[in-house]
Amino acid sequence: MATAMNGSNGLAKMESGQASQLMSIEDFILELGAVEAVKFGSFTLKSGLTSPVYFDLRVLVSYPKLLSTCAKLLLKAKSGSLMCGVPYTALPIATIMAVEVGAAMVVRRKEAKDYGTKKMVEGVWKEGQNCLVVEDVVTTGGSVADTAKLLREHGMTVTDCVVLLDREQGAIASLAKQGVAVHSVVTVSKVLEVLTKHKKITQEMADKVRDFLYNNQTNGQSVTEEPSLPSLPERARLAANPVTKRVFQTMMEKQSNLCVAVDSTSAKEVLRVVEMVGPHVVVVKLHQDIVVDWTEETEKQMVALASKHNFLLFEDRKLADIGNTVRLQAERVVGWADLVTVHGVGGPGVLEGVQTAAKGKGREVGALLVAEMSSAGNLARGEYTKGCVEMGEARPEMVAGFICQSRLSKDYGLVQMTPGVHRAVAGDGGDQRYVTPSKAILERGADIVIVGRGVTGELDQGAACLIYKEEAWAAFTQKFGMQ
Repeated sequence: MATAMNGSNGLAKMESGQASQLMSIEDFILELGAVEAVKFGSFTLKSGLTSPVYFDLRVLVSYPKLLSTCAKLLLKAKSGSLMCGVPYTALPIATIMAVEVGAAMVVRRKEAKDYGTKKMVEGVWKEGQNCLVVEDVVTTGGSVADTAKLLREHGMTVTDCVVLLDREQGAIASLAKQGVAVHSVVTVSKVLEVLTKHKKITQEMADKVRDFLYNNQTNGQSVTEEPSLPSLPERARLAANPVTKRVFQTMMEKQSNLCVAVDSTSAKEVLRVVEMVGPHVVVVKLHQDIVVDWTEETEKQMVALASKHNFLLFEDRKLADIGNTVRLQAERVVGWADLVTVHGVGGPGVLEGVQTAAKGKGREVGALLVAEMSSAGNLARGEYTKGCVEMGEARPEMVAGFICQSRLSKDYGLVQMTPGVHRAVAGDGGDQRYVTPSKAILERGADIVIVGRGVTGELDQGAACLIYKEEAWAAFTQKFGMQ
């Protein structure tokens, strides 16, 4: 049975619009008690624990002046030019905050709809723009961590969260480990201090709440904190495709997770650049079909360079047709390429076409499913992306992994390769969008980053390649806890 606190402490006056100044924290806590946003008694939490205190801040939407005060207090603690409220209680609070300071806002869905745009994040933002997360109450920090992860996957940066009430059960420490600083307006300790001072609750009840919080700490471990990730030797064992095993093995041997895209129309230039970057890469990505003077001799020289410098050859053909047509197309590349990209639009027959062509040449070839793309306005998203992942996970003996912009699969026997990586610029002036190597790996889950003009556009391509290799590998070892 919940205990209601007596007295409105001027709420009626405030709701009538007579309060002109921002109320003190003490008065604000008293008003929360008056509208029963803070309740004492016996409450079963989502975790299954029975708590002597419950914070129901959803009731604030029925008290517009108090809701406005809440928004102003949060803004005083931390503001920003782009905001996102954790669904659902914090959404109206974040909306008022954004309107109050003229900030933009994005809306995070808890689940994607199966109609309309099917987006998980609605709104407009710039690549790399910092977004302030707004939350009503934090306990473990799990909901904030989930929101930060989703926003980062969509190209935003998240460094701060502003929260109305901290239950003081470990959220601040947990979120700090995930790169999110928490700015709170009030703590449970402050709430208990004010309410006992004004005799709204007994000292016995305050002590009961303190004991509960003390005995139910999360020790800084978020409920959403990722489990330890498998090592490269473990992933090599998990891989069903022999080419994927080679990828992981080569990463270990060369201490690299870099792929360089060499997109030149001249065979001589392609070979020259590959010779320069070969010592530093795991994979070289090519577009055979744009090289106007490609010959069998070019293929032989390319295979020789791959053997000399220990890297895999990747033909970015993006095959997408019925199985028999794909087989015929693939026969032109599987004789020398170890990896070939395919679109999932044609269904499993695309994968079967590649495998049939490879077997005909007596070679092992891994297909890379293009599940997401780095170009602006592309249609590889939503249900299509989900379908590509399901297709790949069901056929690991054919599929080496995915070309994507975020961690889509929990099958660590498959490799994630992320294109659109550049250290210095956000785009190419056209439709290409870039992220840094560190962001691609730490925030988007890439195993291998694909770099094109960031290397090939430099005068000293070998030196540029080494810089990318070192940054990408440092991020990878950090993510996977490697020494």
